[in-house]
Amino acid sequence: MSDGDLQFVLFEIEGVRYGVEVENVLEVITRPEVSQVPSAQDFVQGVINLRGKVLPVMDLRRRFRLGGDSARSTHIVIMQLHSETAGIAVDGVSQVVRIPVESIEPPPAAISGPQARYVVGIAKLPEFLVVLLDLQKAFEESDIAIDAANHAAVGPGGGYAAMPGEAGKRGADHGE
Repeated sequence: MSDGDLQFVLFEIEGVRYGVEVENVLEVITRPEVSQVPSAQDFVQGVINLRGKVLPVMDLRRRFRLGGDSARSTHIVIMQLHSETAGIAVDGVSQVVRIPVESIEPPPAAISGPQARYVVGIAKLPEFLVVLLDLQKAFEESDIAIDAANHAAVGPGGGYAAMPGEAGKRGADHGE
């Protein structure tokens, strides 16, 4: 790789190619069952269990208001976003590519609005264009952290785990 190249993982959502820098991607997995979490942000699809660790799964369709059917997502890109590990639901992951810096243009001025700050550039490849994203900006740290109270009550294996100050309360409430 030359000094003027950057590496990106390319993925698709609703037929559009997007890219994120490869150093932000931990792995790509086939989409497992996603469990919905009450009171989560609207762009959080839910959580998955990845080798014993519960991770939030973010939906770029909802975050970027792209429309379409989230059920079409077949893969999850596992990324380090701020201090959290999270998954990004995508329709498919195509490849890792090296893109020369000179092939990347800033987004056109016509791209505006709050979501425009997440687009860091447009890569011109011979076969297609790639919208380059900064998902660190797209998902603030507060967006990623699912309220601990929402899932702290579910212990390993899905069983009840007492919240602080609730020891013994469950049995008393249920006549046990």
